[in-house]
Amino acid sequence: MSDFEKTPPSNDHSGDNKSPLLKRFGKNFATGLLVFLPLAILIFIVRLLIQTVTVVGKTLFGFTESVEATMVIFVLLIMVITYAGSKFAKREIWTLNSLEKAIIAIPLAGSWYETIKDLVGSFTGTGKTDAYLGVVRVPVGRGHVLGFVTRKDTGPDGEVSLSIFMPTSPNPTSGIVLFFREEDVQYVDITPEHAFKIIISLGLKR
Repeated sequence: MSDFEKTPPSNDHSGDNKSPLLKRFGKNFATGLLVFLPLAILIFIVRLLIQTVTVVGKTLFGFTESVEATMVIFVLLIMVITYAGSKFAKREIWTLNSLEKAIIAIPLAGSWYETIKDLVGSFTGTGKTDAYLGVVRVPVGRGHVLGFVTRKDTGPDGEVSLSIFMPTSPNPTSGIVLFFREEDVQYVDITPEHAFKIIISLGLKR
């Protein structure tokens, strides 16, 4: 019998051992990125705010050449922003509405402004949710998805049909429009703002 035939088969699985190790390392690294992602986004936002305040402060100081005058203007800006937030939360009409109409009337800048506003509103859950007629559960197999009623029509026979917008997650700016009989869906007792938060958060918020 030759030496080749006497040699037992090799049990060297070093290559196989490295592969699971690399996969486990990659998985743990990706999980670590997700863990630190909220903190990184928070740091980015805080840094952006600090840079914005610094730039605004330098610009104002360049005009006023006075620390006191700059601080007064800053306080006034904070008050105006807070006032605007209260008006928006109450859905009240104020001066900014007229300013928005003037901006939207500008051919190119107006369309850009509306697009940016809709995107910001969708991601923050503060979009044009008052235009929806309610939130419903759209049946999908044994489960359901959330949809927003955009239109309600009553036929000659008294049957009510609904147009339902079903947004995608986590980007609710896209989606599909479905048509259901009202009796085939179930209304959910939550506000459109709350429903948007559920969709944007991938269902983490309830």
